[in-house]
Amino acid sequence: MKAADQAACKWFGEYGGALAGVGTALAVTPEPISTKIGLGLVLANAAAQTGCNYDPSKGGELGRIDGCSAIVGGYGQLYAKWGGNDWQIQSVLYQGKLCSIDNIDEYPSKFNGQWGYRGQFYSTEDGSGTDCELGNRVHVALDNSEAAVQDAVFKLVPVQGECDKAEQPGIQPPDIADEPYTDPDNGCQLNVKFLGYAEGPAGSLYQITQMDPVLEGRASGGVIGGCNFNSSIVVNNIGGGGNGGSEPPYVFPNPDNPPPSPNPEEPWWVPYVKTALGGVVAGITEEVIESFFNKNYPGLIYRMVSVCEKDAEGEPISEQVEVPIPEMPAPDAQLARLDAIVELLQAHKNFKQPVCPNERPKLEGDWRTISFRSTQSSPYGKSCIRKRFRYRSMSGIGLGELVDHWKDFTWTTGPVIVTHRGHSWGTPQVWAATADEGKRVIQHAAREAGFNANQVGEWGISDSASSRYGVSLPVKVDTTGGYYWITARDGSDGRPIVAQTPNL
Repeated sequence: MKAADQAACKWFGEYGGALAGVGTALAVTPEPISTKIGLGLVLANAAAQTGCNYDPSKGGELGRIDGCSAIVGGYGQLYAKWGGNDWQIQSVLYQGKLCSIDNIDEYPSKFNGQWGYRGQFYSTEDGSGTDCELGNRVHVALDNSEAAVQDAVFKLVPVQGECDKAEQPGIQPPDIADEPYTDPDNGCQLNVKFLGYAEGPAGSLYQITQMDPVLEGRASGGVIGGCNFNSSIVVNNIGGGGNGGSEPPYVFPNPDNPPPSPNPEEPWWVPYVKTALGGVVAGITEEVIESFFNKNYPGLIYRMVSVCEKDAEGEPISEQVEVPIPEMPAPDAQLARLDAIVELLQAHKNFKQPVCPNERPKLEGDWRTISFRSTQSSPYGKSCIRKRFRYRSMSGIGLGELVDHWKDFTWTTGPVIVTHRGHSWGTPQVWAATADEGKRVIQHAAREAGFNANQVGEWGISDSASSRYGVSLPVKVDTTGGYYWITARDGSDGRPIVAQTPNL
């Protein structure tokens, strides 16, 4: 797969858009434009053979629910459909009777040898459906093949009561980040610009974007990688026309000096997109090829520096290997960069490699499990969000003192992931509104555990890569059922002891 096609597949897999409340930018008529005017899409048709199959109608918070997702006045049974099979009943480990599902993962995951999906499942203890609040995030196993479950969808079938909320998988609204998209495999970055929508034959829908590497011709850090391509126009099918959004993208060059548009009121690329979607392949004009390929690339130096070399007396020294590349036109510039890889790899082989010892502290202490519940419903559903926080403690205090430490504590959830590692209490993690808020939660736990988290171990801060996660809401200790959902236990067997809340 070509670099531009790889980048398009990865980007559309994360930021795929759709025709949702937005008019089409253009329509492909039965009569294609003149082949003399239209850009021949030899490159585009080659890119169409990449095998990039992205379907934005699958995935997302409710994108994998096809039918009832919540039941009122009762409960239901979970069903799933995948791989061209009919609906099949599924068993789920949860408390009580299942009454609501949401937040099904966009992509499948493997657990205990089986591929399936994780989702949020809510149940009611008595099956009345009036207290659908007991929530767990559970993996539903479907098949031993990842490919077989790519099109899986779920629904609830009422056993008692009626369906209160029905969902239908549909194309998602555009979700294009303002900041550059970072390739998860090699770290190179893309600037992505949304250009519009197109309607093709038989009602097929396409999203049009312009994709440009942030660093032209090479990935960040001087390593040639998956973003080693020029500015490109990407036309990606997003549904309709009987192909379900599975058609590979058209990718063609965005030249420095694009040819004039036959219609001054239209962007230059409109007739080319019409040609591509109309199924016409014409010859590429010499002017376009020249402007795209016959350009000079600036000179640069690839440098690899050692970190473990020593001189004859055993003192640390630094050695380096440099591969200078002068300013050259394409394709010589690309070939020189590819040839540089061989010399840099050999230098990497010759240098001594650093080895980091795997020193982990011994885990000690009793488990503490604190369950929190938001004080208001999630903006993406009717239910409150729930957070569970776990850590080990060597304090030795009883359950009553533990409850007193936590019962009045409140904090605000969010997209910032804060962890603490390198200490005997494990690696506690919090999704909070800010880094300081997450540290405040963990420091509160550390005080009960008997140490200062700023003086022992180290902090880790990261952000969620998806806008669908990290809802920001205030939370407090869960008291559902008249108990503080705070547990302290010596072992893993038996039901944990909980403290009853005072009668107010």
